[in-house]
Amino acid sequence: MVSLSERQRKVLEVLAGCNENEGVLFFSHIATWSGLPLREARLATRALKRKGLAEQTSCWDDDGCVRGSGYICTQAGRALISAAVGGSRE
Repeated sequence: MVSLSERQRKVLEVLAGCNENEGVLFFSHIATWSGLPLREARLATRALKRKGLAEQTSCWDDDGCVRGSGYICTQAGRALISAAVGGSRE
């Protein structure tokens, strides 16, 4: 099982809570929604990427131009959160 810090767990919950069709999240959104300072959210998100639980991807606008990059939750990240939530309810 993958080990997560409290900060990484908060960020992963934010990423997993975002529907795949809603797009990517920028660090500022992740920080706001997780309640973490921007620096801590950025470090936690990058750690999740190294663990294969988050993925960095491009963000496009309606005209097809790149707006920047952000992060999404991977299937492995969603599975880990689902297992953690399911396990805590037993």
